Formats: sequence, structure tokens, C-alpha cells
Amino acid sequence: MFEHEIEIDQPLKEVYRAFKDPDNLPRWLEGLQRTEQVSGEPGEVGSVTRQIYLERGRTVEMIETITAHEPERFFAGALEGPGMRGDLRVDFVDRGETTGMRFSGDIKPCSLMMRLMMPLMKGSIRNRQMNDLKRFKGLVEAGEL
Repeated sequence: MFEHEIEIDQPLKEVYRAFKDPDNLPRWLEGLQRTEQVSGEPGEVGSVTRQIYLERGRTVEMIETITAHEPERFFAGALEGPGMRGDLRVDFVDRGETTGMRFSGDIKPCSLMMRLMMPLMKGSIRNRQMNDLKRFKGLVEAGEL
């Protein structure tokens, strides 16, 4: 389990607009090449999206299912990929001229190989998530998303 918080120097409406736009995801999520809507309406509970990542020269496919969503308040989803499953949540806190954003996740290995590797990967997963949030913050504050 991990949790990150970040303060973004933009109002909630701007932060949320940038976050919910699927075209923005490859700009701030490391390695994400593209997303493909599999079923449902984008952003709606129950919708399923395929995310294609490039990781160390190989293609990795993740499937995200939105499990809960309240616009401008929070977003939650389940992410499944090779040998792992994760539950993710993003909370938005309106602070007037700024927005607090809290990202939490719980990643569980589903294969023997991933169970063995997870203790070694935890730190890099945490760092990657924080770097993704910092990249998102920078792009939003610069008006690039």
C-alpha cells in the first residue's frame, strides 16, 4: 500500500479537467503509449480501458476498470496486468486557488514470480507514482494539459 499527496497551483476545475481527459494520460504517465476504450463510457463506473505501456523495450498491457467515480471529488479503479492486480484511488481537495490531490494504491502480486519480485519492486513503484504526479502537476501548472 502506498499514498502520495501533492498540491497543484490551479483551481480544482482545471486540475480535474486535465486529469479526466484520456488524451492527456500518455503525457504524464511514464511509459504509457496509448489507451483503448474496451467497454462503457469513458470515466463512468464499470467502464473498461486497455492501457498499453512500453516497459524496458517490451509492450505491457494493463486493463483498468473504474470502480467508483464522483466528478471533482474522487476516482477509483482496479488495474490488472501480467502477474499483478492493483486498486487505485485519486482524491481531489478543493482549496480555492489550489487543489490537493491524494493518490493511493494497493498492488498485489498474482503470480509466484511477482510475489518473489514484489519486495524488490515496491520502492520503484512508489517512486514512479510520485514522479507521475509531479509530471502531472508541472504540466497542469504550465497550462500544457
